[in-house]
Amino acid sequence: MAQENMMSVEFTSDQITKMETALQMMEEVLAGKGRSLTPKERQGYGRVKYEKEVWVGKVNAHLESSPTTAPDYLDIAEFKKDFFAHTLLNKWAAAVEKQFELIEDTNRLLGYDLDESSLMYYRHVSSSARNNAPGVRTIYEDLKQQFPGGGGKKAPVQ
Repeated sequence: MAQENMMSVEFTSDQITKMETALQMMEEVLAGKGRSLTPKERQGYGRVKYEKEVWVGKVNAHLESSPTTAPDYLDIAEFKKDFFAHTLLNKWAAAVEKQFELIEDTNRLLGYDLDESSLMYYRHVSSSARNNAPGVRTIYEDLKQQFPGGGGKKAPVQ
C-alpha cells in the first residue's frame, strides 16, 4: 500500500531565521509586561469578551467625553492605559491565535504522516526480522520497545 502523505512542508534557512527572529522580538516586546496565571488563578478572573467589550468601550467613551462624572477613586489615566493595552493585546492575540492554529493543525498532520510512515517502516522491519533478513534484528529489537504489550490480539485461525 502506498503512503498517503497529508502534508509536505519545507522551510528555507531564511524563513527559519525570520520566524525565530519574529518570535524573539515578540518575547522582547512582551518581557516584563505580562503575568502568567496558574490554572486555578485563571478561574478567578473573568474575560472581557463580546458584549462586555462593547460595554467597557462605552465606559471609555463616557470617560473621554465626561471625565468629571468619574468618581475620585477611579484612576482615569490608568483606565485609559489599560484600555489601550487591552485593545492592542486583543488584536495581537487574534492574529497570533490564527497563526498558532495554522501551526498546530499543520504540525498535527505532519505528526500523523510521521507516525504512519514510522509504522510502515516498523511493519517492514518486523516482517524482515521474522524472515531472518540480515541486519534488521537489532533495528526491530530497538523499535519494538514502543509496543511493550506485544503484537496485540491475533484473529483466531478458522
